[in-house]
Amino acid sequence: MGRAGTGQYENGGDFLNECLEQIARLTALTAVSGRESACFDALREQTAGLFDEITTTPTGSFAGVIRCGRPDAPLVLLDAHIDEIGFVVTEICDGGFLRVAAVGGIDTRVLSASEVTVYGKEAVRGVFTSKPPHLQEAGESKKKIELRDLYIDTGYPKEALEEKVSVGDAAGFFAPALPLENRMVTSKALDDRICAFSILRAAETVDRAKLTTDVCILLSGGEEIGYIGARTAAFALCPDAAVALDVTNAHMPGGPRHKKDVQLGNGPVISYSATTSRAFTRTLTDTAEAHGIPYAVAAEPGATGTNAHVLQITRSGVPTALVSVPLRYMHTCAEVVSIDDAENAARLLCAFLENFPSAFAKKEAAI
Repeated sequence: MGRAGTGQYENGGDFLNECLEQIARLTALTAVSGRESACFDALREQTAGLFDEITTTPTGSFAGVIRCGRPDAPLVLLDAHIDEIGFVVTEICDGGFLRVAAVGGIDTRVLSASEVTVYGKEAVRGVFTSKPPHLQEAGESKKKIELRDLYIDTGYPKEALEEKVSVGDAAGFFAPALPLENRMVTSKALDDRICAFSILRAAETVDRAKLTTDVCILLSGGEEIGYIGARTAAFALCPDAAVALDVTNAHMPGGPRHKKDVQLGNGPVISYSATTSRAFTRTLTDTAEAHGIPYAVAAEPGATGTNAHVLQITRSGVPTALVSVPLRYMHTCAEVVSIDDAENAARLLCAFLENFPSAFAKKEAAI
């Protein structure tokens, strides 16, 4: 049932297919909000040898630290949330059906006939019910689909299902990563695993001999349900500066006019907002310009709706900037991103970290 495998890019070369494989491994992780600890062992395996220290938090965050070896070095935090939207089982019904409630912002329009995995005592595959048009009453197709009217069909008899699944178990979309043309990829959970890919790529490729700061890669939990992981992890880590990475809605047919400048393939988006540090953000745009990295600029009149909102008010305040990777079809099982945008976000972070002393001095002088 469903997509058989990741596949590869034809004529994409080793680099592109290596990126696709890394993205596929990240999006395959089990990390519905509130259940992020289920992915910690896999993250340790995927990041083996990358960090000097690894810690996890009770609120679902995974943090890896790279030490520069200098005493009293400042700590720069790079954050991307590892959790994903999903569901929680609320009832096991006759016939092997499950009722579920939403975890995070679910668009119910895309649920009918979507494939899911229920994470019980063992993984159980299922599909959301869908009423065919032949059985719908007049006008029913025009009504909004409510989650309370849908079930997950597992195929099991109720008694057998109760041995595998319990009320309170999590469920999530089943949609492995697939390559699209023009160096794009579609999958579930690209919000925000594509940004996790970017900050892990930065950790892999940064020239550590040039680092004068310690660097923490924070894969935070609970963003989709209130920024819980970033809020608590940042309090414990006490960074001197932070860059949050999250996705942003890209232009699509029928989309709002103000998103026309946010195109897939044109680079990451650097945001100026009323709640992030303008001077610190300027160091990122200056870095992109100096290194020929394509980027776009966005303006937010208030809070950004990302972990940047809580990172910047940690303790007495942390200079914080927001970098976004454009994404189409957010909060569905078929989100779409450009690998080039994610790779350019990683390049931007590498250049920023390798030149951090001057950027940090500029930031402090301007605030």
